[in-house]
Amino acid sequence: MKGKEAIIFIGIQASGKTSYYHQYLSVYEHVNLDRLHTRNKENLLLQECIQDEKSFVVDNTNPTVQDRERYIRLARDKGYSVHGYYFQSAITDCMERNSQREGKARVPDKALACMHSKLELPKLEEGFDKLYYVRIEDGRFVTEEWKDK
Repeated sequence: MKGKEAIIFIGIQASGKTSYYHQYLSVYEHVNLDRLHTRNKENLLLQECIQDEKSFVVDNTNPTVQDRERYIRLARDKGYSVHGYYFQSAITDCMERNSQREGKARVPDKALACMHSKLELPKLEEGFDKLYYVRIEDGRFVTEEWKDK
């Protein structure tokens, strides 16, 4: 880890975001609404990261430019480099993975479909220093640098 980094995940539920965090980025502070439950607790954790100059991962769906903007602005204002990770969100694959979840972790199919319809592809112009594309292939994560299509 070099310098202060803010990593913003983008992808619908069951696209692999939290698994990716645990597998590759667990040295970063984990900012996740599923775990924190409220925006207030999320804001407190972000402020703690900024104060202590800790790198962090925002592991939420962040489907729209507007959703991502608050994190990007905060990080940029405090001198962080900002990286976005877009998780391939094929709705059928996500629904299949979601069906394997139990209890509160399982999201209603309707909610998944609604989030998928909101999903906006990220762009460097949003304020990202780098963007990556993540997909699951043969049960493993494949990460590639973003290429505008």
